[in-house]
Amino acid sequence: MRNNVGLKALAISFVLVIVASSVAMYSATDVENGISEGGGNGVIALVTPPFILVAGASPAGVAAQRAGTTFLKEEAGISAYTNVGEAIDIEKVKSAFRTIEYVTSEYLIGSVPLPDYEETEDVHVYVHKDGWVVAYYLKEEVVAKILDWNDYTTDEKITGTKLEDGVSVVCNAAGVPIRDLKYYDFRYPNAEKLMITADAQWTDGTDTFKIKLPGEFVFYDRSYSHYTYDSRGSKMKIDENEISSIGGCGGKSVTHYDQLSPTQLSLDTFHTVSLWLDGYRGGEKAFTAIVLVYKEA
Repeated sequence: MRNNVGLKALAISFVLVIVASSVAMYSATDVENGISEGGGNGVIALVTPPFILVAGASPAGVAAQRAGTTFLKEEAGISAYTNVGEAIDIEKVKSAFRTIEYVTSEYLIGSVPLPDYEETEDVHVYVHKDGWVVAYYLKEEVVAKILDWNDYTTDEKITGTKLEDGVSVVCNAAGVPIRDLKYYDFRYPNAEKLMITADAQWTDGTDTFKIKLPGEFVFYDRSYSHYTYDSRGSKMKIDENEISSIGGCGGKSVTHYDQLSPTQLSLDTFHTVSLWLDGYRGGEKAFTAIVLVYKEA
């Protein structure tokens, strides 16, 4: 195990501290996408979509609310959205959907399959003819489900999410670019940021990192993702308490994700996250991530 002090994730007076060994923070090459905004590498800014109706909104603000978006408050959880800056042909994007739940001349709602993922990982997508594309998981689903481990080929950074993939699939079908991608969790309108902290194990053995959540922050959601490929087994623990265990999976990948309780990841305490891998023929790997939704003090 290697213990190197690294990555003070929030460069302000109160910091979320990570003492890391091979820890990767979420990052992006295009800051304009909004993914790297919010205070440092590993942090995704959560930005309220302009079409969300808020108390006291002006008549212009009410008029800006797009048809069909009120349901998002009722069923959506974590989301990624964009306005492509041009009209979208609703008929043209239908081919990108596995199922269509509702369609009008103005908008479409349904589920979109992701490349190399099973149907259980499909994202829900709302598309409006005026250029809005919103990909989301349901409010009953955990935030950590957004981790796209298929794109994680190095322990230096994570470069995308499943939600971003869903937006990309629809935009490709429409023949339009993704512009200024942003994230928002409809369950937590006061949340400001989302942080992903990931670790990898590429050979037999165990790797660890420590994480401390400052008590001055408000944490709305804690969750994890645990993945392994072509191994005899992998385990993820927090403070020696087993959080996830995956058995043998020769020739395939398995992912677990779920909520973490305030007790499992309490405030103002260093917690040790460990990732164990048992490989047997080379090429095996295991990844884990802690995902936090929060507001700074």
